[in-house]
This record gives sequence, C-alpha cells and structure tokens, in this order.
Amino acid sequence: MKKAFGTTCLFCGKIAETKDHIPSKNLLEKPYPNNLLTIPSCDYCNKSFSLDEEYFLNVLVEISDNPTLLAKKNFGGNVHKARERSKGLKKRIEDSLIQGDDGKIYFQSETDRIKKVIEKNAFGLYFHKYQKVSRLESFKCVGFYPFSVEETRPTEMFLLTYTEKFKPKKWTTIQNDVFSYIVVRDWRRGNKLSMIFHIHNSVWCIIEIPYPSSTKSKTLKRLNQLTVFD
Repeated sequence: MKKAFGTTCLFCGKIAETKDHIPSKNLLEKPYPNNLLTIPSCDYCNKSFSLDEEYFLNVLVEISDNPTLLAKKNFGGNVHKARERSKGLKKRIEDSLIQGDDGKIYFQSETDRIKKVIEKNAFGLYFHKYQKVSRLESFKCVGFYPFSVEETRPTEMFLLTYTEKFKPKKWTTIQNDVFSYIVVRDWRRGNKLSMIFHIHNSVWCIIEIPYPSSTKSKTLKRLNQLTVFD
C-alpha cells in the first residue's frame, strides 16, 4: 500500500488508527484466505459499518439456500449468536418476513443498510484494484439480485460478464465459492464502469463506480462516509 494512504482513513481523511477488511470478514468463511485485503480506517468509521455488516449477513441467510449460510442460523453459528445477543436484531429480521399475495413468505430487507455495506466494499476493492481514492458517494449500488432459488439477474448485465464470443470474462476471486467480483464496461451507460459482486453463490450485487482518472486523487480530505446516497 502506498505510504500516502498508510496513515489516513480512506473514508473521512482523519488519522487511521485501524484497518478495515475488504471484503468484510463476515462475508468470508474460515479458514480465511491468506493476505486478506484491508484499507486504512479510523476507529469511528470502521465501527460505523459493523451493525450494518451484521445485518447484511442476517439477510443473506434468509434469502439463500446455500448450506454454508444456512448453517450459521444453527445453534453455535455466528448468526444464531448475533440474534441471541441482540433481541432487537432478531425482531427486525422476524418483522421483515412478510406474506405475499400468492401466500408465500418473502423477506423484505432494509435497502439502505444493504446498499451501505455493498458500496463500502466496492469502495475498498476499487482502491486495491486501481490504487486510487474516490468519493464514497460516487459508488452507487443499483442492484441486489438473489438467484439461488430463482434466477433474478438482469440478462443484459449477465451478458456483460461474457466476451463477444460468449466466453466468461475473468473474475477476481477473493475466496472460492464465497466472494468474487468483476469490473465491466456497461454499454448502456456510455461504457461507464460497473462492479459486480458474486457472494456465496446466492446474490449478485451491481455497483456503478467512477472511472479511475490518470491523475492522483486530491479528494481524500473531502471524503464523507456519512453521505452515501443522493
């Protein structure tokens, strides 16, 4: 990591007392991969994501049929422990289960909390991929698509992950069958960049990201982790 970023929180520009894992550790599985990615962060910014990251994992186990995720709800699993530790979290999850007009039970998640976690991880991966810092609010999650039970990924975005000869483009794998991502040019938006997450073979997340400029970023001091959405 470049020295210029070594002591500065990438989220707010203050002194970095700690490191934030990218992707969030609770989205990965033990044993963790070697050389986990981190970004410098102040203690406040690091902790500000913790509850949303815990909530995000709770959402994943409700919308996935992945056995690895479902096991986390069993006694002793980290999702089970989190719900026993926080009755408020447990109630929020229970209240999110709603009955649809077709009689089926659906999970209605808190969209803003989901987006906050996705955009934070895109922000960190962008830094590692391009060694550049952009404003956190420049990262816009525009899609969260569960597909383990029913295919919901938009066809046009799915096709962007293939070459013209319909061969799959290369994804960057953080952990096999757990977390991968890819950056693609979206012809629908004038070839602007989108980052796509593939998490636990359960969801696709699509994030619009800025194009890395050829000059060094001078916006570090203006980064504001509290202003995530327009």
